[in-house]
Amino acid sequence: MTASADHSARRFRLRIASLAAAALCVTVNAASAQGTPEERRACRPDVMRLCRSEIPDVPAITACLIAKRTQLSQACSLVMFPNRHSDATHSRASRPVVTQ
Repeated sequence: MTASADHSARRFRLRIASLAAAALCVTVNAASAQGTPEERRACRPDVMRLCRSEIPDVPAITACLIAKRTQLSQACSLVMFPNRHSDATHSRASRPVVTQ
């Protein structure tokens, strides 16, 4: 193998490794953004009732739930807006909740 071919092969392997690492990061971030199983259960009925057309787009589902906050069930409202219901200091309103 020539030096040029060896360099190209190394560059190709590095590119594949970089893409695999990026895909892993996206997968991990998407999984953590979907909320806990309890949070998903709390909001699943509201997503199906109010935001079905946004499935499977997690950011769009979250935006829809926030936009329709006055129509949310109490369970989902507690997940999406905990500060409105308690003295909690950490809001999850920006945290996507997915039903899948």
